Amino acid sequence: MHRSTIPTLILLCMSFSVSSAQNSSGTSVGLKPITEFQNDLYKGYQGGLYSNGQNTRPLTHDSVGRAFAQLIRPLNSQGSVDLANGRIVLLSIGMSNTTMEFSVFKQIADTDRSKNPRLTIVDGAQGGQTAAIISSPSANFWTVVDQRLTAAGVSSQQVQVVWIKEADANPTQPFPTHAKTLQLEMEAIARIVKSRYPNTRLAYCSSRTYAGYATSTLNPEPFAYESAFSVRWMIEKQIGGDTSLAYAGPSARSPWLAWGPYLWTDGTTPRADGLIWKAADTQADGTHPSASGSLKVASLLSNFFKSDPTSASWFLKTPATGISTERSEIPSSFSLSQNYPNPFNGVTNFELRLPDRQAGIAKLGFVTMQVFDMLGRTVATLVDRELPPGMYHIPFIANNLPSGVYYCRLVAGTYRETRAIVLSK
Repeated sequence: MHRSTIPTLILLCMSFSVSSAQNSSGTSVGLKPITEFQNDLYKGYQGGLYSNGQNTRPLTHDSVGRAFAQLIRPLNSQGSVDLANGRIVLLSIGMSNTTMEFSVFKQIADTDRSKNPRLTIVDGAQGGQTAAIISSPSANFWTVVDQRLTAAGVSSQQVQVVWIKEADANPTQPFPTHAKTLQLEMEAIARIVKSRYPNTRLAYCSSRTYAGYATSTLNPEPFAYESAFSVRWMIEKQIGGDTSLAYAGPSARSPWLAWGPYLWTDGTTPRADGLIWKAADTQADGTHPSASGSLKVASLLSNFFKSDPTSASWFLKTPATGISTERSEIPSSFSLSQNYPNPFNGVTNFELRLPDRQAGIAKLGFVTMQVFDMLGRTVATLVDRELPPGMYHIPFIANNLPSGVYYCRLVAGTYRETRAIVLSK
């Protein structure tokens, strides 16, 4: 966090009142964060943010998200690319907890000098607007969101990324019934987002924070905990190829869906990254966040958007250009790997190694990677910009191309390389 934001945040924290009327004895409900169990089961269901107990996105789904991130550009109010004056809109969708947390995140981000100056953050979340309510396209919620976009000086055509955090009020049905209901409502919300904001490419989803201090039936435990399964099942459904959540091509009905930050931990029992939820992190009802609780979620959001490989490229002013691997060393020589897998169906990946441009190996200038068909026609441009030295993971999405042989050509200064790739559907 930039130092200049600290006084502002102190004032913001003072603007919330915190009562001691929470169920302060509810420091634990004895459940494990779903990120911390793989082989154990919760009421017959495996843990993990994704399938098979994993907390990382499956390779193919991750590659699509990374590629979509590279397609995000500032747009004008009609949705056309305008690098000089256009905007990238990040919009929140959800209920009271969502708006309380996202509004603090917005304040942090808007005073962060590292934020992309072409990024406009709009809080569309609204108090009392549960998943059951806003899963209807005719809900007044969506009219208010559009009003907030207009007030921020942007249009529906400029929305390209959303953060969705939703729940239902006063759930009573046993697990998994209520979680399945929430899942279907969130799927409907994803489709409404794509319909109303057609340029939305990425949707990050989070489930509820800890609710062991709750003093009402609004959304107590274990319902808050179990909402994570709703998010996971929805994302798994898209990854599994369900057409109702298709994210690419002319039949796209949803943004690409993935987990944003996972917010739950068992009260004062620290999870692996040290996160805890104290009674003081909630308001008197033990359900809505206090200033400190809102700040915790805001910090998790900020860290996520600044570091995730599907968001850093459009969120930051000067991100690591391209899509880097986790390795930080600088290669000593050029190389463009053969794509993997090859042959491929839909998505494939390249690894590009660029040496230190001061090493005297070659003069870089712009790096261009393009894909051509057998007739020499350009079918995709993967990179067309100056890249700093490093290693880059570069996906190629070919969902709309017919099967056949294609060629990927790399031009970087005096370096040239061509790889033959086979698309087999």
